[in-house]
Amino acid sequence: MDQLQIKDLEIFAYHGLFPSEKELGQKFVVSAILSYDMTKAATDLDLTASVHYGELCQQWTTWFQETSEDLIETVAYKLVERTFEAYPLVQEIQLELKKPWAPVHLPLNTCSVTIHRRKQRAFIALGSNMGDKQANLQDAIEKMQTKGIRILKESSVMITEPWGGVEQDSFVNQVVEVETWLPAQVLLGTLLEIESEMGRIREVHWGPRLIDLDLLFMEDEVIYTDDLILPHPYVAERLFVLESLQEIAPYFVHPVLNKPIRDLYEDLKK
Repeated sequence: MDQLQIKDLEIFAYHGLFPSEKELGQKFVVSAILSYDMTKAATDLDLTASVHYGELCQQWTTWFQETSEDLIETVAYKLVERTFEAYPLVQEIQLELKKPWAPVHLPLNTCSVTIHRRKQRAFIALGSNMGDKQANLQDAIEKMQTKGIRILKESSVMITEPWGGVEQDSFVNQVVEVETWLPAQVLLGTLLEIESEMGRIREVHWGPRLIDLDLLFMEDEVIYTDDLILPHPYVAERLFVLESLQEIAPYFVHPVLNKPIRDLYEDLKK
């Protein structure tokens, strides 16, 4: 991937835990590598396919000086977040924030933090069987887009019977393909946050749901923790999920079963 590198931009600001840092301020130094495809900008002189590094440096300075944060980790994270928001063509960012005047009272050249994030594609299943079901799906999609989750494709909305053995109303379901720079654990937390904002209350396992947001895949990541299992453990067992997936991504390969979605769908239909 092509890269734009900005090195050692100096910004005076008021970040730090100590009152003197917030009152007197100090110098910070920002360096970053932004990865994106430069072909169109280079061959067609298309400025919309490029990052204006002068404007970006000015934006960083403005963003940097807007607030006073306790931790440089917070400042660096927010710079990465806002850069992705302002420049959708950027696919990956590695940003280093140095604090050369850190108050440690020892011989020290500088201390720094580095945050590295890249955009990934993920698949999210949506379901609802309470209230205005289709409106609930659309509301959830709109909320995703305000939280750093870009919608790439949407499957058709389908009506399905409840899964899991609990007596309840039918569901409406769909799957969306998204692009996000949020890591898998953070993405899951964001989906749970959206569910909570919309009023979901978890009372009965596999019971009625105002909104249900399941993270199915995140590219080829395989994760097994107490909080997150990827790929979603029931993907290959739910025909309605596979049907929606094969509509928008028939050739996506399940990273554990090593089969494309279209084959998993056909196998389960038999």
